[in-house]
Amino acid sequence: MATSKGMKACFGLLVLAVVLLLLLLLGSCGEGCEDQQAAAPRATVTSTVTATPSPIGSQIGETVDDVLKRVKQTGLSVGVHDASERDAKPSGNWMVCFEKVTLSKVTFAAVPPGAPCPSKDGKRIPWPKMPDVKGITYGKAAQMLANAAGRVVLSAAYQDEDAHDQDNESGDYADWKICFQDIKAGRTLDSEPEITLHGVQKGDACPRTLGLYKDPTNDPSYVEPAPDSDYGSGSSDDDSSSAGSDSDGSDYYPGDKGGCPPGGCYNPCPPGGCR
Repeated sequence: MATSKGMKACFGLLVLAVVLLLLLLLGSCGEGCEDQQAAAPRATVTSTVTATPSPIGSQIGETVDDVLKRVKQTGLSVGVHDASERDAKPSGNWMVCFEKVTLSKVTFAAVPPGAPCPSKDGKRIPWPKMPDVKGITYGKAAQMLANAAGRVVLSAAYQDEDAHDQDNESGDYADWKICFQDIKAGRTLDSEPEITLHGVQKGDACPRTLGLYKDPTNDPSYVEPAPDSDYGSGSSDDDSSSAGSDSDGSDYYPGDKGGCPPGGCYNPCPPGGCR
């Protein structure tokens, strides 16, 4: 019995020692266990975007000459075409509106200088329309046309007035009133044309037509009007009563047979007596 109890006591001590050993092992792992857990591989999800980046960057807004020089340095082939529906041949000063890049080629779509880009490649160029600027000041008209015209020039509407300005640079004629415009309202302003406006000084009335003189006497073809033909040609009753008084004073009367002598009868007084 003593031996059996001793064996049980030894077995219990052995089990306790094993448990303590396991606890010590687990406690000694510490931060290392966390590192080992962190080092364990984890499943990740990645997305791959396939694209063809331009080797020279975006060239929109640059001239055709400039982009051709840059593309040649990359060794890629290049193509350039009209971005509008006109299918014209682009020149070196055209501006790039659209570009398409592949692994071997870069294609550009361009428009003429000053032209706005169409909404899409191959669409119509949205050129602006000429507004009606008659009746407004030259300063306001120049501001309205700044992005649509190559130049906005002012000239005097009267031949005998002097006025000349461009894009309201001087500001001396900003308050002049516009009377005529050389481009009709509503017309398409292709390729930024030069626009000439004719005006008068503030407060003056516009001429009926362009080219008249404010002072008619300044016109080289001016002719003084002829005097009134009735001026100084008045008559009086005395003059009329004395008409025919160049006779010798003797009255002619009908003869015995009646009638008047040759030349007619002379009666100095009308019926009712002389006045």
